[in-house]
Amino acid sequence: RTGRASAFAGAAVGPRSAPLRRVTAARRPATTCSLAEDDTAGAGGDACDGGGAASKRSSSRRAFLASAVGAAGAAAIGAAARVEARMAGLDEAASATDSAGAQGTVQRATSFLSALEIPPELREVASRVKMFELANGARFVVLERATSPTVSFVSYADVGSVDERDGATGAAHFLEHLAFKGTRRVGTRDFKAELPLLQQLERAEQRRADLMRAGGGKTASEQTLRALESEIATLEARAEELVVPNAFSQLVNKNGAVGLNAATSADSTQYYYNFPKDKLELWFALEAERFQTPVFRQFNKERQVVLEERRLRVDNSSVGKFLEDFLMTAFSSHPYRRPTIGFEDDVKRLSRADVQAFFDAHYVPRNLTFAVVGDVRAEKVRELAQIYFGGFQDRAPPPPPVAATSEPVQRSERSLELKLNAEPWYAVGFHVPSGNHPDTPALEVASSILSGGRTSRLYGALVERDQLALTAAFSSGFPGDKYANLAIGYALPAPGVPLRKLERTLDAELARLARDEVEASELARVKRGARASVFRAFQSNESMAAILAEFAAKTGDPLNAFRSIAAADAVTAADVLRVCRSTFRTDNRTVGRII
Repeated sequence: RTGRASAFAGAAVGPRSAPLRRVTAARRPATTCSLAEDDTAGAGGDACDGGGAASKRSSSRRAFLASAVGAAGAAAIGAAARVEARMAGLDEAASATDSAGAQGTVQRATSFLSALEIPPELREVASRVKMFELANGARFVVLERATSPTVSFVSYADVGSVDERDGATGAAHFLEHLAFKGTRRVGTRDFKAELPLLQQLERAEQRRADLMRAGGGKTASEQTLRALESEIATLEARAEELVVPNAFSQLVNKNGAVGLNAATSADSTQYYYNFPKDKLELWFALEAERFQTPVFRQFNKERQVVLEERRLRVDNSSVGKFLEDFLMTAFSSHPYRRPTIGFEDDVKRLSRADVQAFFDAHYVPRNLTFAVVGDVRAEKVRELAQIYFGGFQDRAPPPPPVAATSEPVQRSERSLELKLNAEPWYAVGFHVPSGNHPDTPALEVASSILSGGRTSRLYGALVERDQLALTAAFSSGFPGDKYANLAIGYALPAPGVPLRKLERTLDAELARLARDEVEASELARVKRGARASVFRAFQSNESMAAILAEFAAKTGDPLNAFRSIAAADAVTAADVLRVCRSTFRTDNRTVGRII
C-alpha cells in the first residue's frame, strides 16, 4: 500500500475533479461491530446478533472465505461470530432494487449532464453499463467488458476530509490506512484473545486524547501522560503478538491481484485493485468484511506512518506547506480550507473512538458505490451484491450535511506570502461553482485553452516564448469539486526570472481570455484534445471503473461520464468568454507567493 499523492500533485492538479477531469482522484447500536464495553463476541455469544440463525448462504460464505484465508484464518472464524450474525438471516429481508427504487429514501446528487445525449460512438459501450441499488442504498455499477480475463474494482466511499469536524482533521485519511489492517478473521491469530486487548487500548487511547485536548498537548500533566504512553505501549506489544502483519494485502496478492491501493481526497475515499475473473466472489467477501466489520489494529503504529507522510508531503515540502496555507487563506469557513492529511496536532490527538465514530457515521450503504468492470456478468454481480451487502445497515444517524453555501462571497482580493528557503513560486486562485454547475464545461474548456499541453497559452507564453517559467498550468476542482471550489493557476519561474515578472505575464494571459473571444480554430483544437483524452481513459478497465464510480456518486448517473463529452462539445466561444469574465475578477481571487 502506498500513500496518497504529493500535496502538490494530488491537490493542485486534481486528476479526477471536475467532469472532464473525472474522466481523464451517540452510542453505537447493538449491530455495530465496535470495541465497545459490552462487546463480548466470541465462540459462545454475539452482541451483534441480528436475531436470526445462520442461513445456508451464511454458512457458504463462511466456508468460502475460510478456504481463501487458509488455516490461520479458519481458526479465527470461531471468534468472529458477529460477522456471520451480521450477514445471517437478512438475505430475504433486504431485496435488491433498481436505482429508482430507493430514490425516495436516499437523496442522490443530480446533474445538468443527465439531459444531454450520449455521443453516437459511445452508445454501444454505454448500453453495457448497468447500475443497480440495494434496498439499503448501496450502489453497484457494472460494465461487462471481456477484453481480458480480469476484473477491475473500485470501492468509492462518498466521504473525504470535507466531512471531518474541526479538531479531528485527518480522520478520513487515517481511516484509509486502517482499512488495510484486516477484520475479525483476516489479520489475527486469535481474535478472541485480541479483542480484550483492543478494548483496553481504546480506553487508554481515549484517556490520552482527552488529556491532550484538555491541555493542548502542552500543559497536560507530564507524569500522567507518560504513564498513559507506557500503558499503551505495553498493551500494543501484547496485541502485536496476535497480529498477522499485512494479512489483507498478502491474501489479495496471493490470489492474483494487482494494483492494490487507495486514495483519500477532500471529497471521497477510493479503494481499488484488479483480480482474475474467477476471484469475483473473493472480492465481494473481502470488501464486505472490511466495510462492515473492520478491526483498527496497529492504530498508533499507523498514526506514526501518517505523521511521517505529513512531514514528507507538507512540513518538508515548500509547495505542500504553501498549498495548505493557500487554502486557509482562500476559504474563510468552508471545510475545503482544511488539509486532507490533517493538521499535525489533530492527527496526534485522534483516538480509536474518534476514527470509529467517523467510520460509523460515514461508511454506510448510502455513501458507497462499487464499480466492477471487466469479464463479468451483471446478473452475477447483482446476486453476490445481495448476498454480501444486502444485510449491511446504517450504524448511526446521518450526520448534518456539509453546507454548500457555508463559504461567504469573497469581496476583495486576498494574498499570501511565505518566506521559505525554497524556489520561488506563484499561484492565483478564483472561486468557482461546484462540478455539477452548468458553467463547469465552459470553465473546463477554458482550463484546457490555458493549460492543455504544449500548444496551450500558458506553456506557449511563459515557457516557450518568453522563457519565464519552468512550468505553468491552470486547473479547476481544487481541492475538490463536490462543492464550490477553486480554479488555480500556478508557475515556477526559470532561474534568474523575477517572480513579479512571471506573475504579470500569467495574469495577462488570464485577462486576455476574459477580454477577447477565443478563435474558432483554437476552440476546436481544445475540444479535439479533450475528446481524445477521454477516449484514452476509456481504454483501461481500471480507469473506466474509477470514472463510472465517481460519476455515479457525484452526478447520480455513471452514464454522465459519456455525456460529459457532449457537454464540452456544446461549449461556445461566448460561453468561455462569459465564464472567464465572471471568474477572473480581482475581488474573487487569492494570490500566493513563495519568496
